[in-house]
Amino acid sequence: MAAVGRRVAALLDAPRRPGGQEDLRRSRVRTTSVAESQGRAPDAPAARRPSHFRGDIEGLRAVAVGLVVLDHVLGWPTGGFIGVDVFFVISGFLITGLLVRERRRTGGISFRDFYRRRARRLMPAAVATLVVTNLTMWALFLHFRAAQVTEDSIWALLFGANIRFAQAGTDYFQTTSPPSPVQHFWSLAVEEQFYLVWPLLILAVFAVADRRRRSATRLLGGVVLVAAAVSFAWSVHATDVSATTAYFSTFARAWELAVGAAVALAATRLHRLPRAAQVVGAWVGLAGVVASAFVIDESTPFPGSAAGLPVLATALVIAFGHVRQGPGTRWALGSGVMRYLGRISYSLYLWHWPLSVVLRDLMDDSTAAYHLAAIGGALFLASVSHHVIEQPVLHSRWLLAGPERAKPIRGSQQVFRRARVVAFGSLLAVSVPAITLGVLNPPGRLSPEQIAAAELAAEVAPVGATTDAPAEDPLTTEIRRSIGADIWPALDPALDQLDQARAPEWVEDQCLNVTPDNEESCLYGDEEAASTAVLLGDSVAISWLPGLRAAMAPLGWSIQSLTYEECPNITAEVRHGTSSSAYPECTDHRSWALERIAELGPDLVILSNSYGAQLLDEDADVDTAWRDGLEQVIGQVTATGAAAAVLGMPPSGESLQECVTALSDPSDCTGPPSDEWKDRMRVEEAATTAAGATYVDPTPWFCYRNRCPAVVGSTPVFSEGVHLTRQYSTKLAPQLATALLG
Repeated sequence: MAAVGRRVAALLDAPRRPGGQEDLRRSRVRTTSVAESQGRAPDAPAARRPSHFRGDIEGLRAVAVGLVVLDHVLGWPTGGFIGVDVFFVISGFLITGLLVRERRRTGGISFRDFYRRRARRLMPAAVATLVVTNLTMWALFLHFRAAQVTEDSIWALLFGANIRFAQAGTDYFQTTSPPSPVQHFWSLAVEEQFYLVWPLLILAVFAVADRRRRSATRLLGGVVLVAAAVSFAWSVHATDVSATTAYFSTFARAWELAVGAAVALAATRLHRLPRAAQVVGAWVGLAGVVASAFVIDESTPFPGSAAGLPVLATALVIAFGHVRQGPGTRWALGSGVMRYLGRISYSLYLWHWPLSVVLRDLMDDSTAAYHLAAIGGALFLASVSHHVIEQPVLHSRWLLAGPERAKPIRGSQQVFRRARVVAFGSLLAVSVPAITLGVLNPPGRLSPEQIAAAELAAEVAPVGATTDAPAEDPLTTEIRRSIGADIWPALDPALDQLDQARAPEWVEDQCLNVTPDNEESCLYGDEEAASTAVLLGDSVAISWLPGLRAAMAPLGWSIQSLTYEECPNITAEVRHGTSSSAYPECTDHRSWALERIAELGPDLVILSNSYGAQLLDEDADVDTAWRDGLEQVIGQVTATGAAAAVLGMPPSGESLQECVTALSDPSDCTGPPSDEWKDRMRVEEAATTAAGATYVDPTPWFCYRNRCPAVVGSTPVFSEGVHLTRQYSTKLAPQLATALLG
């Protein structure tokens, strides 16, 4: 029994994929029954029972991680993120098989040994990734962004990253923030949370089966199917309510691991099918995995029912890919290259995302140089991590049980000693240059000499001052100079205060969502003012409010805000944030706001909004729906006797939170408006003109010759996303007064 226990313990020590899948290079998976032996483990003697190597599953892991990496770096294939779903199914298959075999052989499951071995496999590479990522972020990026990454890393280390990022994804203030370089740790969190419960469930089912003298495999299979059905139903519902929350939810993902578990339990029966049927099934499964990466994209409500294709396709590959002879999938998945990529897939998954996030902020991510650096660098780091961190730890005595620690591990001390030297040298090679750059040139902090040079440059006479050419508008001059700036000025607001620089009417007065309850507190200016205006729109509209107040109040205007978050000025129904469900609050608010406009009888209604809202009708033509919907809203406004003016959305370029590093200068934070923004502004202008209203194109206030700096003079333009800083909004008061009031 002790020998059997040692073999089971060794099996639990097998390496896993991203999030914990077992490394099949060393673990020999029997394909006849989950109750049989799993062959030779890393430290175990040669298996006495016949077994064979499942190179197809190792190759499948390579396909999965390859899809994820290509999607994150190239943006192709559009549904490459389904690689994570492939990993979930593989994990459920392998872990369930291991736990069931241990229970059958030993009469129980050692939770301590199970979690100890998962820690041996998962923690070293994960901790190394988190440490290097945090050192790099603190050295190269803004300190408030680095602090946020450190907080994210703590959640990741505690296997709670999915909870952290689900909250961030549904937080209105964080949806436009730069991506976290440790966001991909969410999948590890989902698996570990699942495996807090799964071994207990297996033990409970076996206990019931023993008492009732029933087949434990059949009873467990029934429980697995019920659990999968309940989780799948919840996934569909949760995805419809909030796709972001469902995407990170363990409850919405549990069915994917349960499908893998079901395949493990049904292996004996599945392998009795004709060999030809199994070969066809495996190829259909592999084709389904690849196809799902192309038919699914970011607009697909996911996971929900859409996850069924990659999950069931993966199950087919696992169930039938074991066939050795003939034209099976082992031919495609079992090559040396695929097996090696499968072996390093855990490290590749860990390292590729933080590397791509950092490189994206240092390079143009549309260039071949970025693509080569991101993919090549990730492969290099993954290979080093696998051979220098993962394998030496697995050959060490760290976290082994008492009897196992006493056994000699041949060659492990020499391997581990060499690996520590290489690992320490690699860590120094990565960290020292980054820390040096950060110390010598902290992001957002300038030397007195740089500040003096910037102030001197600002005193240069404007273009046209000494020529016969007409003088350039002061704001245009400031924008043009900012585009070519090579040193950072003293910014107001400072870079570490950007998140507090949104419009005070939004942050302090809580007037983003105006309702009958707070309408009075969202009136700005004298109630007895000679002229009145109403501001209608979403968060983009309220970010204009500091400038509108500065422009209009001195001229005897009051402004009533009637804004509402994520609620554009169109009659078409829109979704609520990232969910696929309707947003009745927006529809109700728009109706109420138009009624209030009719009651107030303002002189002018200013309409402004972002273009990020998604139409509820997925089949509708976006441009047509947007144009017709805006034209109808303008018509309802002008029917009250008020004049209407549509204030276009600011053209956002580079994000300061992302582009400011120890290696950057202001020119690195300059970019063109997006094509999507240009298309939507053309639609808005056409609708405004057709409705007989005034369209205000804000492009000259932000850009010069198709280049838009993130800082104009010493003023950051956006606090985050497309929301103006209160300082820049106020800076535009003269332009707003001229455009709206003449």
